[in-house]
Amino acid sequence: MSSNTVQRIVSAVVLLAAVATCIYFGKKATMGFVLFFGILAVDEIFCNFFKKQRISLNYLLSQVLFIVPYVYFNFLDFTPDMHFAVVNLGLFLNIALLFYLFYLPIESKAVEEFSSKMPFLAGPFLLLPMIALTNTLHYEKWRLLLAVLMVVNFGMDTGAWFFGKNFGKHKLWEKVSPKKTVEGLIGGMLTSGLLGILTWTFIFGKPQLLLFGLFCLLGVLSQLGDLIQSKIKRQFKIKDSSSLIPGHGGVYDRIDSLLYSAPFFAVVLKYYY
Repeated sequence: MSSNTVQRIVSAVVLLAAVATCIYFGKKATMGFVLFFGILAVDEIFCNFFKKQRISLNYLLSQVLFIVPYVYFNFLDFTPDMHFAVVNLGLFLNIALLFYLFYLPIESKAVEEFSSKMPFLAGPFLLLPMIALTNTLHYEKWRLLLAVLMVVNFGMDTGAWFFGKNFGKHKLWEKVSPKKTVEGLIGGMLTSGLLGILTWTFIFGKPQLLLFGLFCLLGVLSQLGDLIQSKIKRQFKIKDSSSLIPGHGGVYDRIDSLLYSAPFFAVVLKYYY
């Protein structure tokens, strides 16, 4: 076993242990952990993607625009309608990112030029999906619902890796992500749907075909989140968002798929659960 593989395994175990510990200690501890990860991710986008200095007014503003609304909506004044209004903004952001992914040429400098003028938007860019993620924590059975979301994302990543490695022959989008394959996408989608419906049935005892389709869709959305980040990294000419997590890259590298699927999961919970 290579040293890099050992690093990845150790880092993954440490991260899972940290997440499990926070979830065990309750909602506020989990929100605090998400807040901490968000601060690190904003830092990565501002400094490593946008290539701006930490000691600057724009850096302070980017963190304030993330931290203050996050704390207000999650710790001070949780109003369901207002909270979900922010989730809707996260959905609009996701739709805009889809246009970015499919219609903006990878050679375009528009994103770099835009970030150079307004780097403080790194904060709101992370805030909206983070609020959608913490929306799950305001349900009575939040631990179980959060487990379903994480299992679906894990299923997509694991299924895409397994089927892509063993059966992948057709490149999905080589310019954006050279290693991803069509077979990996299909395998990951079905794996996320299967693991999602099994987890939901085990917890809530209500197996339905509609849920399988929704979990397959969430798996595809998580893969789109990964593709969006891959395109952003290629345009900013970086390999990882940072080297903070040995063998895994940065915080944003680890949560990009989860954050992109979170607003859609919030909608599923509101209108289905």
